[in-house]
Amino acid sequence: MKNARNVAILLLIALAIVALPGGGDTAALVGAVLSLLIVSLLAYIAGRFYREHQLDLYSLHDHDRAILYVALGAIVLVLAWWHFGTTGGALLSLALLAACAGGLIRVYRNWQRY
Repeated sequence: MKNARNVAILLLIALAIVALPGGGDTAALVGAVLSLLIVSLLAYIAGRFYREHQLDLYSLHDHDRAILYVALGAIVLVLAWWHFGTTGGALLSLALLAACAGGLIRVYRNWQRY
């Protein structure tokens, strides 16, 4: 009974978005606000992680730290670009993510040695 009620609520919300004038614009606004909240939460978590692990980061060699920062920046750019409209764009995105993963693994292995 509880599941049927939840499904009915979702169907009413979907009907309101489709039937009411401006419902699509309102849904787009809610989606944009939720996306902004998620991105700001991820930025906050990244800042906390950086503050808590500053000693570990500064104990890395300069080239390992550079690889780490470039890989993380490239991941952010690839996820912001995320162009799966074409096969070439999808392959390029996946290749860049694989290269970034390789760089992160290399930095992690070097960090474990110390």
